[in-house]
Amino acid sequence: MRTSKVLKAILIVLGLLLIGIGLWRLFDPIGFFQNSGITLDNQAGLLSEARATGGAVLGFGLLILLGAFIQKLSYTSTIAAIVLFLGFGVARLIGFAMDGNPGDGVIQGIIIEFVFGLIAVFALFKYREKS
Repeated sequence: MRTSKVLKAILIVLGLLLIGIGLWRLFDPIGFFQNSGITLDNQAGLLSEARATGGAVLGFGLLILLGAFIQKLSYTSTIAAIVLFLGFGVARLIGFAMDGNPGDGVIQGIIIEFVFGLIAVFALFKYREKS
């Protein structure tokens, strides 16, 4: 990827956002889900699944953030952002179609995930090195 202040800013914002969300979901999954209007029972298995996803999101966030500072990782970081944000957005749309309306909080999440995923797609096409 070509060096760019805009690309760096995009990766920093997306990385920090994911780190924050990942940490919140990892260490307070009940509060995380309550924020979206979802009641999460205090069951060890369910909490473990929620925390595991938080750990994965945290890891993606760290990778994306590193891409802002390590040139060799910027392409991989941008692809990771696309996969994570659009993957979550598409999966939630499938859930919406199969399970019904998940509520306003989740719908806001879907919109945000697609917006950030499309920003990452923009960054990929704008700043990738032409071969």
